[in-house]
Amino acid sequence: MPRQRIYYSRRVYDFPGDFPERLERFRVESGLSWAELNRRLGVHDQTVRRWRKGSARPSTRHMMALLDLAGGMGLRRLFDGEPDTSER
Repeated sequence: MPRQRIYYSRRVYDFPGDFPERLERFRVESGLSWAELNRRLGVHDQTVRRWRKGSARPSTRHMMALLDLAGGMGLRRLFDGEPDTSER
């Protein structure tokens, strides 16, 4: 008997194009240094540097850690929803 093929639905979520700007704004508003942000997320400084340049995206695990950190500081709004167009 042939094996049954199982097709999994892959949902694709839009990644914000302005993520580097959101990350910078989070760092400024949180008062964390880049080194402290790296330590709290458990990532290498090169990793965050690539996120800042837009040449790489955080993995799901790292994005969840970032959202948890932002939520704990009351800054989750910086990563939710549409691009932020408010005055800085």
